[in-house]
Order: sequence, then structure tokens, then C-alpha cells
Amino acid sequence: MSSEDKKMAATVQYTRRAFLKYASAGVFLPTVLGMIPTVVSGRVYAQSEKNIPDKWLQLAAKYGTPTGKFGKIGDPVTLTIGYQPYCTPYWTSTINKQARLWKKYLPKGSKILWFRALSGPLINNNMYIGRNQFGYMAETPALRAGDIVQCDMVSATGYDVGETGSICVPNDFLKNGKVQSVKDLEGERVGVPFGSYSHRHALTWASQNQVQPDLLNQSIEQQMTYLRFKKISAGVLWEPYPQWLEQRGIATRWITGQDMPCTCDKYNSSAAKHNFRAVGTTLAIHDWLRERPDIIVAYLKSEEECRDMLTHAPDLAAYYIWTDITEIPPMVVRATLDMMVWDGRITPEVVQHLKGCARMWRESGFLKKERTQNPDEYIDEWADDRYLRLAIQEMQNQGLWTSDTLPGFPKETRPDLLKQHSWKTYKNFRFKAKSWQQTKE
Repeated sequence: MSSEDKKMAATVQYTRRAFLKYASAGVFLPTVLGMIPTVVSGRVYAQSEKNIPDKWLQLAAKYGTPTGKFGKIGDPVTLTIGYQPYCTPYWTSTINKQARLWKKYLPKGSKILWFRALSGPLINNNMYIGRNQFGYMAETPALRAGDIVQCDMVSATGYDVGETGSICVPNDFLKNGKVQSVKDLEGERVGVPFGSYSHRHALTWASQNQVQPDLLNQSIEQQMTYLRFKKISAGVLWEPYPQWLEQRGIATRWITGQDMPCTCDKYNSSAAKHNFRAVGTTLAIHDWLRERPDIIVAYLKSEEECRDMLTHAPDLAAYYIWTDITEIPPMVVRATLDMMVWDGRITPEVVQHLKGCARMWRESGFLKKERTQNPDEYIDEWADDRYLRLAIQEMQNQGLWTSDTLPGFPKETRPDLLKQHSWKTYKNFRFKAKSWQQTKE
């Protein structure tokens, strides 16, 4: 086995261990959390209402009457945040973690515990029992989270223009002719993590092409192994894995979201026409949306600064991301950033996209609870970025860059976003030390 093979195998083992670690969190996490010094004062924030704008309190009232469970306005807090470092659309969270931008905004003395996960369901579980106040995932598992967890989507992390999701085919199958057309995958084994945005990708593609592959519920690391040993005819993965497979010469990005219409094409004719897209989400549980509007707005400000770095200093952003996932080659990380638009707003067109996705998942039986009985009403209530809009307004008042300068979903911000990107562009990419300064609007 070559050194590169060993590196990939080590990553697969690492991600498997991380999965098991957090899957078993229900056993040992209460002990761990018990060791964290409490910062909860028990006083309701009504005592400090004079220190917070009325608009913030009006938003908080949507979630009920405050109890003081998490302290008063201005008190430091300890947050637990679930994030996915191996998934591109939510790399705002990785920047926040590695660059520690949140420290500029949260009350002095605050702490964040970051819980690494390979997929949204692990984060959903932690949010359900109150161990994660925030969670990061694509819109597809996020819709399921809102179905079972008292949480709302408070911002987008960003969106791609079709390229971060790929149907990957082993190179040998392309060379020997086993896979030449979409019909060649009829009845063939195709790996995909069920409930993920890759699952939505696979189902949408299959419906559009009237083929019925044998979909296997496989994690990303399982797909990588099966693709390497040609035990599946294709895998449906998200970046940065597809490019890493290409860089290793194992598989090819045979079909990306750029090559097909989005789910909305079938499920929401009111949505603007666009190819297959993924929208990243930031979720927050209702308890914190009710109790600590100051923390919600502060954290969302830090997210906006992360998007600023990702937009205006991608080389630096790539460095911070790579420090969290050093197994992934730097050129792969850097090239993947060129696929994204880092817009945090839940614009009307994002809402239309979400409605199309929600209708699909309700029809497919992935959304089952009362809250999602009417998918459109669910989205109108669940996708609420008013806290983000307050954060953006305050940052604009300081003359700082915000997502408000961007054209909005599903539009691209640069012409090159519409082409396919490759790690080869950054084959000789090297990180360089660089200071960071926020962009002035």
C-alpha cells in the first residue's frame, strides 16, 4: 500500500472513530458536560431589557416567555455546536472554530464546545436533547431536524451553483465501458447516505432520467472504500471527497449538480429555474432563540465575518479549513472553495428552493410529524432569518461587509462559478501566513 493509500485509509478510520465517538455520546456526554463550569445565573433577561433593542425582544417572543434558564443578557455562556468539517457548504463553522472569530462577538468569558460529526443526524440527536444549541447541515437533513427538533433555520451558510455534489464512477468502469450512459446504472449498486443532500441528488437524478439504481445506504467513508475496490458502480458524494477521489485517480466526477435541473423543477414550479443546488443551514434551538437573543445575534455576526473571509480571502480561509482536516490535500481544499457563494440570507428564492425540497421529502416519507404536514407553511415558519437581518444591519452601521452585497440565490457572483473546477488549478498551492482584516463595505 502506498503512502497516499495509507493516508486515505487513515482518514476513513479516523472518520469512523469520530462517528462512533459521537454516536455513543449519550453514554458519556452528561459526565463531560458536568465538568464544565456553569455560567447560568438563573435570572431572567427581563432585568436587562434596557440593554437590548426592542426588535430583538420581539423576535425572542416568537418562542415564548423567557425563564432565565441561560442567564441574563450580557452573561457569558457555554455553547455546544455540532458541525461537519468534511462538508464544504458549512465551512463557515470550520472558519469560526479554527480562526476563533466568535470570541470577538460573544460576551467575555464565553466558551464553545465543537462537536465533530460526519452527517446531520448525529447533530440532530444532540439538538433534540439540548446538547447542541446550534447545528450545521445541508437543507435536506435540516428539514428533517425541524421535523423532530424544536429548532429553526436562522441563516444559510452559503450555497453552491451545482458542483459540490457529484455522482462519482470508478475510473476503471469508465475505461472498460461498464458505465457509459445513465442507463448503465439501471439496477446497479450506487452508494449514498440516506437522508443527506446527496440522497436528494440521487433521487432527483434517477427520476429525471427514469432509471432505478439499487441505492445502498452508505456513509461517505464506506463509499470511498467501495469505489476504490469497485464494489459499487457509483457513489453520490459531497465535496471535498469527489475531488480527492479524482486527485487520487480512483474515481471521476461523472455527473455533478451542474448537469441536471434541481429538485424544484419537479416539486415547485414557482422557484426560479436553476440546476441542482445545495444550501447550507445554521440551525438554532428554540430555547436559546427565546432566552438569549443577544447570543444569537452575536454569533450570527461572527458567521458573517466568516463569510467575509471565505469571499474575500479564500487562500487564508483554505488554510484555516485545512488545519481542521489536514488529511485532505491543500489543493483540494482550495479548489473546492471556488464552488461556493457565501450568502447567509434566507431570501425569497431560498424559501422557494426549501419548499421544493420539503415537498419532496414529505412525499417520500422522510418528513412525518405534524409540524411538516403542510410543507409550505412549515418553511414559512421554520426558515426565519430575522435575527441575521438584525446582525447584518448592525454590521452595516459599522461600515462592514455583509451578505447583503451579494446578488442572492441562485445567482452566481463570478462567471467562473459556472465552470467545473479542479484541484489541478492549485496543484502547486502553498499556504502563506497572512493577517486578516474585515472588509469595509
